[in-house]
Amino acid sequence: MSGKSEQRAAQLAALIKDRDELEVAIESLIADMAEQPEAARREGAWAENGASTQRYLELTNRLSDVEQDIVDLTRTMAASANKDGPPN
Repeated sequence: MSGKSEQRAAQLAALIKDRDELEVAIESLIADMAEQPEAARREGAWAENGASTQRYLELTNRLSDVEQDIVDLTRTMAASANKDGPPN
């Protein structure tokens, strides 16, 4: 594996780790919200602009960015492998 390939593989592993951690955090927030009575979700942390709602939105936006980075990097790695691969 070339240096660039190793670097990309390490970057992909880091992105996957980030994705997994974000998914756990999001699942935790969803579980917390589910435990709240409906009336409590209209006020406080789970209200439209509440801290938990904002945190959830922040995490889901970050997850979307990380997933797109994984897709982009995977495509780059596949294109590089096709370019550098053995001739047919």
